Amino acid sequence: MAARNIELKIFLLSSLWVMAAETVWILFMAEKTGWIGLGILRLSQLILILGTVYIFDRNFESIALSSPRIIPGLKKGFLWSFIFGMIAGLLFFILFMIGIKPFTLLHVRLPQDTIQKILFFLVGGLIAPVAEEAFFRGILYGFFRKWGSIFAISITTLIFALAHPGVSYVQITGGIIFAISYEKEKNLLVPITIHALGNLSLFSLSLLT
Repeated sequence: MAARNIELKIFLLSSLWVMAAETVWILFMAEKTGWIGLGILRLSQLILILGTVYIFDRNFESIALSSPRIIPGLKKGFLWSFIFGMIAGLLFFILFMIGIKPFTLLHVRLPQDTIQKILFFLVGGLIAPVAEEAFFRGILYGFFRKWGSIFAISITTLIFALAHPGVSYVQITGGIIFAISYEKEKNLLVPITIHALGNLSLFSLSLLT
């Protein structure tokens, strides 16, 4: 079953919750709470988004997230991740052969403290991808999809990239892949899985290099 278009009221309320929570965190919590605070922020946003969808729809089918979709979504997500990983590996090899160190292009600055590093992996690698995909693909893509897939992919990728500090080709590429996978598979677990595995891979490479 394909995901339905997101209604305007769900789009507006979800956007309001996300922006309000983000504003509160930036103004009052960011410098004091660190990665724990960011994790709480993302979980709060996820709960508010899912709660809004459920209140109006009584289920999560409008964002293609329901129990029967979990296992197929995870399987497809791993498959997409494997294929994308193989392509990325080939590109890295080509860059290496022409004298460019590919891992320096993807290096992520990790915390020095061990506890903070664990929190970084937990929040950035697991919690954030779920919350971000629920909003950017589940809500935003689902709303903009009524004007065509190309428009929805373009606008959500732009918003996704701008929402991250220091916009780079990593966010742009990721946004495109997440949106295309959601469009094709009609299952939110697919981009969630790709996003989480992609982040964890980047963090792990940065840890080793």
